[in-house]
Amino acid sequence: MPPLLRTFGRILARHGVLLVTWYLAGEALHELLVQIAGFVGGHTTLGGLLLLPLAVAARLVSYVAMYLTVRPSLPHILTPQRQGPREFGAAILPAILPFFAFYAAWGMLTADQIEFFNIASVIALNDSGFDLTQMRDRGGLVSVGVLPVAVLVIALVARFVFSRFRESLPSWTLILAAYAEVLWTFMLFTLVGQWWAGVVDWTASRTGAQWLEGIGDWFAANLVLVAGVWEAGTWAFGILIAAVIVPAAWLLVAGVIYGTAFDGAVPRMLRTAADSRGTTAILARTLTRRFEDLWAGVAVVWRGGPVLFGAYALAYCLWALAERTGTRGLLQVIGGHESEFWKAFLPLILVAVAAVAEPLRVAIVATAYDSVIGRPEAGLESRAPGGHAVSRLHGEAEDGAILVGHVEPERTGRVVGDDEDREDVVRR
Repeated sequence: MPPLLRTFGRILARHGVLLVTWYLAGEALHELLVQIAGFVGGHTTLGGLLLLPLAVAARLVSYVAMYLTVRPSLPHILTPQRQGPREFGAAILPAILPFFAFYAAWGMLTADQIEFFNIASVIALNDSGFDLTQMRDRGGLVSVGVLPVAVLVIALVARFVFSRFRESLPSWTLILAAYAEVLWTFMLFTLVGQWWAGVVDWTASRTGAQWLEGIGDWFAANLVLVAGVWEAGTWAFGILIAAVIVPAAWLLVAGVIYGTAFDGAVPRMLRTAADSRGTTAILARTLTRRFEDLWAGVAVVWRGGPVLFGAYALAYCLWALAERTGTRGLLQVIGGHESEFWKAFLPLILVAVAAVAEPLRVAIVATAYDSVIGRPEAGLESRAPGGHAVSRLHGEAEDGAILVGHVEPERTGRVVGDDEDREDVVRR
């Protein structure tokens, strides 16, 4: 345990100020981009829709930067000798999918879309004289239809083009590739979220669902014991999510950002898709590599062992308790005020608390990840984002080539990395 505390303290002592800076910069840029997207959406929904994913990306970039900032203080994770925009972009790309999944599941994506719609609708209504027939393609209303699907398809095609011609494109196009990845992921989770909300509403309106709800109300009113068991189960499920699922999700994200290699392969179905050829295969490999990164991140969670993960989950729960207690205590110190006061200053108060809490969370998660990598029993190694191995996993492959990360044998004594985001050539 003392090594864990030393790593945790070293992170805060060396990088605490920079972590706060990165977090505040990400939050400020996120809010600015939401406002800009809402303003543009008030004149054209399509324009606002193309800008809104950048607001989510601002938070993603800030978190990736925070985790990469503390990497030199993690004893079991080697820092690559070369660090630059390409390496930073290579760390962002695989983190987009899990970050958006977490962002959407926690309701933050919906909150951004609601704020975007509120801003855009006010501007559109004012400009149209509150005549709904004059609003046309503006107002920020995003619904399942041709527009979001078209944006999703175009973003996927653009992502394919960047992957297909990456060797002949300049380095700065990595920014456009990252934007295309953010855009299609944003639209995917938006469409899935709207579809799921529609399914829930449709199910709730069915006669069978209303009949089951009536039965549940009858049990709650007449059988107190059954109602108590149900409430206890609901409470236990919430505790499970807060105490296990959320810490595991953050540990998975850290594993994807840092890059993790291990001695287990992805499911055979994914590998078969990656081995195919042609245009469809390139898109399949793009998605397959994302799932490979997720698979490695999952390995970080379950290979840490129950004791280590239990200690990490306990530390995370203590952090969450301290964060909520600190927020509540600060609000009590400020005291009661009019609603206009809270409307203006509550976001700033919450950001001020988070500016202290988020660096602590990053330090806890990074320390846990480093501890998992340091366990010999885990069989895990860190590697540079994009597929460059920082250290060997289990020696050499059978053909004499070191196969770590996204590499495939070309011929004896030489392997060529097939990573889509970087040109990885490893020669013996």
